[in-house]
Amino acid sequence: MRFRKPAWDIPMPAELVSYWAAWNENDEAKVRQHLHEAVTSDIEWNDPRDSFTGIDALAAAIHELRSTKPEYRFAIVSEVDAHHSRLRYRWDMIRNGRTLMEGLDIVTVAPSGLIERVDGFFGEPTPLATTA
Repeated sequence: MRFRKPAWDIPMPAELVSYWAAWNENDEAKVRQHLHEAVTSDIEWNDPRDSFTGIDALAAAIHELRSTKPEYRFAIVSEVDAHHSRLRYRWDMIRNGRTLMEGLDIVTVAPSGLIERVDGFFGEPTPLATTA
């Protein structure tokens, strides 16, 4: 994995930078360009609301979000932990300076360095219930 630090405050693999650039892009052609730099053609993508396979399905999901919420932005808000071809980080979805949603992604990286799987979770894990 190559690390670079363009518009982000933390070092990230170049593929992860391109992945999040796609989510923050309104131009469909640029979204696809970012995705081709970031993910495998058969990427597996999962979150609590959706699950699909393939770069075309991911591009369509991004287009749907961007066409209905063009002012939304995503930011990585934690360090990017990495081990054994896996990445973990926290992200926020932001509109007008206000955090609307928090999430955590676990990303699997292929030997090529491209992202082959994203497993996303919304919010913080539920704390254990205390017993009296």
